Amino acid sequence: MISRSHARLSTLVGFALVVAILAGCGAATSTTGRSAVPSPGRVGASTPSLAAAGAIPGSSGALTSPASGASPGSSASVGACDDPSALATDPLQHVDAKLEDLLPTIIGGVCLEKFSLYLSAFIASDPPGGDKDLYPAWLVQFGETPAQVKMAIAVDLRDQGNFQIRAIQVPGADAATLTSAFADVALKAGWPTSTHVNWGGTGKTLQEFIDPATGIAGEVFAKNDVMYTIITDDYTLLLEALIHMP
Repeated sequence: MISRSHARLSTLVGFALVVAILAGCGAATSTTGRSAVPSPGRVGASTPSLAAAGAIPGSSGALTSPASGASPGSSASVGACDDPSALATDPLQHVDAKLEDLLPTIIGGVCLEKFSLYLSAFIASDPPGGDKDLYPAWLVQFGETPAQVKMAIAVDLRDQGNFQIRAIQVPGADAATLTSAFADVALKAGWPTSTHVNWGGTGKTLQEFIDPATGIAGEVFAKNDVMYTIITDDYTLLLEALIHMP
C-alpha cells in the first residue's frame, strides 16, 4: 500500500501484532523448524513518506507507472539475508512456510522478515480498522472464515525501507474472483478504487484501494488462489517486487 501520510510501516502491519509475535507471547516457536533470528533494532521507527514529500510522480492521485528506463534492483544478495545479523533474534510464527516462500526475500537491497499466521489473528491485532474490516465479508463469498485462511507477510522489521507485502491464500478460488470480490466489498465500504493495467510493463493488473479514514492506499493483485497486497511509498520498490513476484 502506498502511504499518503507519515504513517509508520510497522503500524500498517499491526504494531501490537508484530510485538506479540516477536515476544513469542512467552512460548511461541516456529512451526517449521526455522531457527530464531536476532532482535529487531528499530521496530516502530518512523519512516517519512516520499509520497507525502512529493517525491513520487502522481502521488497526489492515482498510482503512476515509473518513468521508462527505470531499472530497480537489489544491492544485497538473497544469500546475505541468511546471515542472522540481517534479521531479528526472536522467534516468528510460521504457520505456512510455503505461502511465505511466494514472497520476496529482499527488496531495495533490504532483507525482509517473513512470517505467517491465521487471518483471524491479524484481524484481532492492534490497531483496529483499515483493511482488517474488509476481509470477513470478502471471505464469505468463498465459504471461508478468517479462522480458516492463512496470511503470510514479508516486512522490514528494522524499518530500513518502507515496504511490506502480504499474501492471503483462499484454496480453490481463482485470481479474477479474488480481486473482483475484494473490490465489491471495498466499494460497499466506501473505499475509492482504481485499476492499472500492465503497470510498469510488468504484465500485472493492479487494483488500488484507498482507506477513506487514513488516506493509505494498497496495491492488490492475485495469482491462482493467492491475493497479494503491496504496501510502499516508493514506486521503484513496487516495480521491483512486481517483477520478481509470480
